[in-house]
Amino acid sequence: MRVVMSTSKIWKNSIGAISNIIDEGAFNFSSEGVKMEAMDPSHVAMVDFHISSSAFEEYSVDESTSIGLDLIELNKIISRAGKNDEVILEVSDERDRLNLTFMGASTRRFSIPIIDTAEEEIPSPDLDFTAKAKIQAGVIKDGIKDTSLISDNVNVTLSEEEFKMMSESDTGSAETEVSKKEDVVRNLEVNEPSKAMYNIDYLSDIMKASSSGDFTTVRAGKDIPIQIVFSMADGDAKLEFVLAPRVESE
Repeated sequence: MRVVMSTSKIWKNSIGAISNIIDEGAFNFSSEGVKMEAMDPSHVAMVDFHISSSAFEEYSVDESTSIGLDLIELNKIISRAGKNDEVILEVSDERDRLNLTFMGASTRRFSIPIIDTAEEEIPSPDLDFTAKAKIQAGVIKDGIKDTSLISDNVNVTLSEEEFKMMSESDTGSAETEVSKKEDVVRNLEVNEPSKAMYNIDYLSDIMKASSSGDFTTVRAGKDIPIQIVFSMADGDAKLEFVLAPRVESE
């Protein structure tokens, strides 16, 4: 197996975000592309990561192959790639290691062991989303920074007129509102206003998958999980997170 991607951005952004939530996972290489599905140990967040074979400069996968990796270690290596480096992934002849090569001004080579990962059936959530929008990632990141000053949790709302993030505690309150009229909000579609509370640390880790200028698709409903989708490589790569809401105790 040998796959080559012309730049490192997809790998760096995606693995950087995923590894903050999930320690290890299995990448399934098939003729169609690379796919990984996983759930964090607390069953709070779910990840669905896919790169189509057409996103690669070279994609040589003779048979479907599952490669289990320590994502913390993988991220340490991937983070060393330059943004314009060509990234080459190959399985060793012994099929016990993944070899990574970064080719730019210099050629750098790394390898990490392939591990056995626990096989867990990942459910396909049947969620009744009532609101959807494309929001510039920087808006969400700023909202996270602001509301984290007040609380560990944030209420996220999509209404017919705006996107809003708000937190409250004994120390005060913080609120970020963005009107649908602003250029940083696109394709706002609301059948019913959505509102739910989510853990800020999880949201912060998820948003590390994108640059501030990128647009992120958010789907939500009332007191249900939120879906955050990052589309890359002109739609040939997708990273999707589903994050469960926090439930306030009576």
